[in-house]
Amino acid sequence: MIKRLPVLAAAVGLLLAPLAGTASAETTTPAKPAVGSAVTSGVWNTATYNPDGNTNTVEINQYVGSDGHHYVTGWLYAGSSNVAFYYDQSFDGGRTWNSFLDRRYVGPGGWYTLPAKYDDGGVWYRACSAAEWAGSPYANPQWGYNIACTNWY
Repeated sequence: MIKRLPVLAAAVGLLLAPLAGTASAETTTPAKPAVGSAVTSGVWNTATYNPDGNTNTVEINQYVGSDGHHYVTGWLYAGSSNVAFYYDQSFDGGRTWNSFLDRRYVGPGGWYTLPAKYDDGGVWYRACSAAEWAGSPYANPQWGYNIACTNWY
């Protein structure tokens, strides 16, 4: 048995090696796609706000998927901590909005993404981010300070 311990330890080490370090690599902060990749095609729109000396950049990408339909994906670089990130959705060309779709709280540091949304006519989306701790961004929005939303597609 003692002669087999080094072999067993080596085998366990080989099995566990792929798991080492994955906890930090598989966080909710994916890298933003490289320019020219399939995800970076289409139309982009960007908005920024700065509630605490750190810039937060919210983006939306509208693109045609491999199935020929339009989609949007929201992106956020969170420079501040604990900021809300979500979609607004409109069915009337931006006159009224259903807010907070897929809302999550993120940051600081790194790029975050929201799930892709089907965007083939009759519905519009914009990506938004807000520092809810910085002066009531929904009741009293101070665009560029405590909230930012992209144009809609």
